[in-house]
Amino acid sequence: MHRPIGRHLPTFAPAERRSLSTRFVIHIPATTANLGSGFDCLGLALDLHNTIEVEDAPQLELFIRGEGDTTLPRTAANRVVKAMQRLCDEIGKPLPPVRLCMNNLIPLARGLGSSSAAAVGGLVAANRLHGNPLGPEQLLALAVELEGHPDNVAPALLGGMCVVNMTEGRSVAVSFAWPAQLQVVVYVPDASLSTAKARGVLPNMITRGDAVFNVGRAALWVAAIAQQRYDLIQLATQDRLHQPYRASLVRGFDAICAAAVRAGALGAFLSGAGSSMAAIVMGNADAVADAMRQTAQGAGQPGRAVVLNGSPHGVRIELA
Repeated sequence: MHRPIGRHLPTFAPAERRSLSTRFVIHIPATTANLGSGFDCLGLALDLHNTIEVEDAPQLELFIRGEGDTTLPRTAANRVVKAMQRLCDEIGKPLPPVRLCMNNLIPLARGLGSSSAAAVGGLVAANRLHGNPLGPEQLLALAVELEGHPDNVAPALLGGMCVVNMTEGRSVAVSFAWPAQLQVVVYVPDASLSTAKARGVLPNMITRGDAVFNVGRAALWVAAIAQQRYDLIQLATQDRLHQPYRASLVRGFDAICAAAVRAGALGAFLSGAGSSMAAIVMGNADAVADAMRQTAQGAGQPGRAVVLNGSPHGVRIELA
C-alpha cells in the first residue's frame, strides 16, 4: 500500500502493555464519503468526534453518552467491542477486561461515518492495549474488512481528504491536506437512512457514458484541491452513479443542495449514503446553513445544520 502523505497514527512502536497508561482516550473523527462523484473512493475527515475512554476494569463494562445512548448495545455486540475482539483474534491475544466510556457526537445512520468511527476506535483501542503490534496499513485492512468498503474508514484512520481503492483484496489509501479555508456545512435530517437501504436502490449495471462522467468528475475533485481551483468544485461534485437513485430516499435532496449552491456553496452532495447533505463553503457558512435549513423545513425534512472544518487528524490517542 502507498504510504499516506503526511498522515501517521501516533505511537505504533511495539511496547510492553505494562509500560502503557492504564487509562487513555481515543478520538475518532466523523467522515463524509463519496463527495458526490467519488463513489466508494473519496472521503474526508471532519472535526466532529466520538471519544472512547478506555480503562482497566475487572470485567468488560460499557457506558454510552450522546448519540445512541438508548439504542446501542452495552454488551459484546457493540460495534466497538466487536472491532476490539477482531484485532485480538488477529494477533492471537485475549480481549482484556476494560471499562469503555463512549461519548458519541457523530449522528447514527446519517451518512457521517458513525459505524466506521466505532470500527476504527475499537481497533485502535485494542491495538494500544496490546502494545501496538499492528501498524496503520494493517489497521486499515481490518477496518475495511469490518465495514466492507474503505471510503469512510480511511479518513477516520488517516485524517484529511482520502483517495481510496481496493486492489486484489487490499486497500490502497492516500491522504492529503484539506484546505483550511474550506468548511463543510452539513444538514443532518431527523430521519435516518440505513446504508443497506441506500445501497439497495442502486442499479447493477451502468452505461459507459455514466462511468466516464464519474471518473472525470472524481479526478477533477483531486485536481481542484491540488491546484486550489475551488471554482471547479461544483462540477466535481456532480454524479450519475448513486445520487440520482438515492434522491428518492431523502426528502428534498435536490432542493436542499440547490439552495446551498444559490446561497454561495462551492458544491453540495449527499454525505455518504445519507441522509445528511453536505456543502463545501468558503467564508459564507452561515448563509448556506440557513438556506439549507429553511429549504429542508419547507420540504418537510426537519433537522439541523452544523458547520464543520475538515480534520487534518485521523484517530488520535490521548493519555489520561
